[in-house]
Amino acid sequence: MKSVFLLTLRLAAVMTLAPSLPAAPVVTTPPESFFQLVDEDDRDAARGFYQKSIDVNGLPAVASGVVDDRALQRTHEIVTHMLAGRPDIIGAMEKSKMYLVIIGRDQVYTDMPEYRNAPNPEYLNERVRGTGGRPTSFGEENLLSLPIDRYDDESIGVHEFAHTIDSTLHRMDENWRSTLQKTYRVAMDQGLYQNAYAASNAAEYWAEIVQAYFDCNRVNNWNHGPVGTREQLRRYDPAGYELVRNIFKLRPDQDWRYTWLQPLPNVIPPPEKFGIDPFYTKFTYARELPVVGRGASDAALLKANDTIRKLFAYRHDMLKTFINEGAKLVVLGTDEKVADLPEFRGIVDEDFDPLSRVQEYRADTKTFVVAEENVTADRDRDQEILAVFAKAIYGHLADREVDPDWDDRKDVQQYELRVKRIDTTFRERVDGLFQAALADGRWKGTASVHGPAAYWTAGVLAYFDAAGQTAAPHDFPHPVRTREQLAAYDAGLHDLVTETMAYEGHVDWRFQAASND
Repeated sequence: MKSVFLLTLRLAAVMTLAPSLPAAPVVTTPPESFFQLVDEDDRDAARGFYQKSIDVNGLPAVASGVVDDRALQRTHEIVTHMLAGRPDIIGAMEKSKMYLVIIGRDQVYTDMPEYRNAPNPEYLNERVRGTGGRPTSFGEENLLSLPIDRYDDESIGVHEFAHTIDSTLHRMDENWRSTLQKTYRVAMDQGLYQNAYAASNAAEYWAEIVQAYFDCNRVNNWNHGPVGTREQLRRYDPAGYELVRNIFKLRPDQDWRYTWLQPLPNVIPPPEKFGIDPFYTKFTYARELPVVGRGASDAALLKANDTIRKLFAYRHDMLKTFINEGAKLVVLGTDEKVADLPEFRGIVDEDFDPLSRVQEYRADTKTFVVAEENVTADRDRDQEILAVFAKAIYGHLADREVDPDWDDRKDVQQYELRVKRIDTTFRERVDGLFQAALADGRWKGTASVHGPAAYWTAGVLAYFDAAGQTAAPHDFPHPVRTREQLAAYDAGLHDLVTETMAYEGHVDWRFQAASND
C-alpha cells in the first residue's frame, strides 16, 4: 500500500477531489430563502449556526463555518449523480422544502439546530453520523474520506439520501411502499440478509441495497453481510437489484459509482484531538481504536489495523469497551524498545518486563504493544495481536460483574445485538473447560497448561490459524495450530471460541502473515 503523504489531518480534508468530478457550484452564505425552509422553532438557532450553503439542483445544502467547502461540494456530487436519471424526484424534494445539512467532523448529531432537542443524545451521538428525512444529514468526515471516519468503508451520505428518496417516492407514487415491501418480503422469505441491517425493515433494506448498487456498502461486520457492490447485489438479490435499477433509471452516460477520495484506512500523524503523546509520529484508525507507532513501517501499522478489524468483525462490543477506556495499540519498530515508550517510563513492578517486545493490556497504561517483526511475521510465530487481545478478554473484560439488566436495556447499539456480554460468567466457563482439560490429561507439554488465560489464548490463536511454531500435546500427533485441529482436540474450547468471536454463519477469516487478507 502506498505511503501516506499527508502531513496533517487538515490536509486530508482539502485534498483535490476525484479528477472526474465536474465543477460544483460555489459555496456561499445561506440565503434568506433557506432559513424560511427551516421549521419556525429551529429558525433562530439555524441563523446563528449555518454559515455555508450550496445549491444542489434546487436543494440547499448547509453547514456551519467550521466545515470544509469541499464537503458541501461532495454532497452536490453525490446527490446529483444518484438522481441524474430522476429530475422529477429532485423536483418533488424541492416542493417538499427538503434541505441537507452537514455535521462537522468534530461536531455531533445534536449540535445541529434541528436535532438539538432530540431525546437520548448520548445514544444518538454514539451511533448517528447522519439521518434521512427533513433535513437529511451527512458527516463531513465520511463525505471527505477522512482517516478519522468510523464509517470509513461505506457511504453514509448515499445511505441517508436513499432514505430521503424513499420518503419522496412515497409522496409521488401511492404504490411505491407496497412495491418496496413486497420486494423486501421476498428477500426475507428467501433467507437473504440474515442478521444484517438490511433485514431490519423495508426502509433499511432499501437504503442498504442502494448503497450496494452504488458500490459503497460495508461488508462482513456485525450488521453487514458480503454484499457491497452492484455486481454482488445483482447475483445475491436480483429482485432488489432490479428495483433499484428501475427507480434510478440511469443511462450508460449517467452511470456513477461511489469512490473514496483517498485509500482508507491509511497512516497519518496523530490527530491532536486524541491527545496522543508526541513521541508517536504515526497513527491509523482501526474501527475507532488508535494504532500508533514511531519507527514501525506504515505497512506494519496497516496490517495491525486490518488484523484488529478482522478479529473483532462480529464483536465490536468487546473492542468498544477498550476504546471507551482510552486504549491504543503500539507497533514497536525493529530498532525500538518498550522502555522507550512514554507509557512505560518509570514503571517498576514484578509484572513488567522491559526487555519483552510484547506488552499485554494494563489498566494503568491502557496500551497494547506488539513488535513490527511479529505483525508482519512468518508462520513460525504466534500472532501477538490476537494473543494480547485474547488475554485481555479473559483478564480484563471477564472481570466485569454480571449486569442483571443487560438484556432489558432500551437503547441497544447495533454491535450489541445477538452477542453475549463478556463478564465473570465467561471466566467461569473458561476456568471450567481448563480444569476439565487438565483432568483429562490434555494439553500436556504445551503453554496451555500454565493457566486459564494461556489456555483460552491458545484456543483463539488456533481458531484463526494464527498459532506459530509450538509443541504438540502429548496425546495428539501434531501441534494444535488450526481451527480444525482445535475442534478435533478440544471441542469444548473450540465451541467457546466459536460462540465468543461470533464468526459462525458469516464470511470466514483466518490470519495470513504479511498481507491484509
